[in-house]
Amino acid sequence: MKLLKWQGMAAVFALGLSALPAQAIVVTSETNANALAAALLAGGGAGIDLGSVVVSVSNHTSGSAVSSGTYTNASNTYGIGNGIVLSSGNVLNYGDGPNTAGGTTTAYGVAATAAEELLLDPITGGSLNHNDVTSITLTFNLLPGFDSVFFNIAFGSEEWPEWAGSSFIDAFGLFVNGTNVAFANGNPINIDHPDMVGQAGTELDGMLGGSTGAFGQFVHTFGTFVGDGAMGVTVTFIIADSGDSSLDSTVYISQLGGSAPPPPVPAPAAALLIAGGLLLLGRKRQR
Repeated sequence: MKLLKWQGMAAVFALGLSALPAQAIVVTSETNANALAAALLAGGGAGIDLGSVVVSVSNHTSGSAVSSGTYTNASNTYGIGNGIVLSSGNVLNYGDGPNTAGGTTTAYGVAATAAEELLLDPITGGSLNHNDVTSITLTFNLLPGFDSVFFNIAFGSEEWPEWAGSSFIDAFGLFVNGTNVAFANGNPINIDHPDMVGQAGTELDGMLGGSTGAFGQFVHTFGTFVGDGAMGVTVTFIIADSGDSSLDSTVYISQLGGSAPPPPVPAPAAALLIAGGLLLLGRKRQR
C-alpha cells in the first residue's frame, strides 16, 4: 500500500486523457496502484481529499496478459467515461472492436483468498469457489461539506448467455466500508442478472443493461452516504470467475468522487478546455 502524495494529479490525468486522439475504447495494461487510482479519480465529482488517498491493488499477469488497466473511450462505447478496467482475464482483449469469439478466456488459475471468498459468496450464492480475482481498494477522507461517494461502472461477461442459470456465476462487487452497494434494479451484479443483454462494442458477449441514468442503459451510477467529511472511507472494487478460470468477466469503472459524476463534456467544449489549458501553460512559461 502506498500513500499518494499528489495534489491535482487526477485533474492533470483527466486533461491528458481528454487530449488523446483515440477513437475507441483503448485499453492500456497497468499494475501500478498509484496510476490506477489517478485514472479512477480523474473526471469524478469533487469532494475527495486527494492528499489522503491510500491505494492497494490485487491483480494477475501471465506473459503479456494482465488483469488490470486504464482506458480511454473517445467513441463513448457503452456510455462509460475514461477510467480503469478490471477483469478475471486479460484487459487487453476488451477494447473497442468486433466480437470475434464467443468464449474469450485468459486463465491465471489463482484461487481466491479466504477474505475474497467472504466478499464474493453473497454475490454468487457461494455454491462454488472463486478464481482469478482482481480488485482495487482505496481509502481516503472526504472534504467538509461532502457526505457521499459516487462512481460509474459498466459490467460485461463472456459467460453470458451460455452459463446464465448455472453455478458458474461470475460476479462484481463494490464495497463501501465493507458493505456491497452494487445492486442494479435490486439485484447483485453477476451474469445471472435479468438485465444482462447482448450488445456490440467489444469482445464481451453480454453487458449489464437496465440503467435509466443520464449516461445510458449500460452505465450504472452508484452513490452511498458515508457522513459529512467522513474520514478513512474504504472503497473496494472486486471481480472474479466462479467455479473455474474459464470465460472472462470485465468491468469498466470511472469517475470516483465525493459528488455525482459530471456528465461527459461535449467534444467542442472539451477542445476549448484543452486549448485554454495550453494557453495558461504558455503564459506561465513566459513569466
